[in-house]
Amino acid sequence: MSGIRPILRLGEVLTSCVVRSVEGIESFQPERPYDVDIEIVFWCEYGNLFSPEAPVRLYDGSRLIATGEYLSPAED
Repeated sequence: MSGIRPILRLGEVLTSCVVRSVEGIESFQPERPYDVDIEIVFWCEYGNLFSPEAPVRLYDGSRLIATGEYLSPAED
């Protein structure tokens, strides 16, 4: 499984996820925006907590490393 593996906040719950660059970028630089896909590892347990209206917050341990927002996939 490629991609970085931070912790994703879903409300009051923190859970594992995998983040992959949509453009195939291997290394993320601070303070630069990226389009990414986020896979919630334990979707069966925590997928019901996902809300597209909630801000995206990613952590490395207790340190906040990235924020963002959910973007709907482009319609073909």
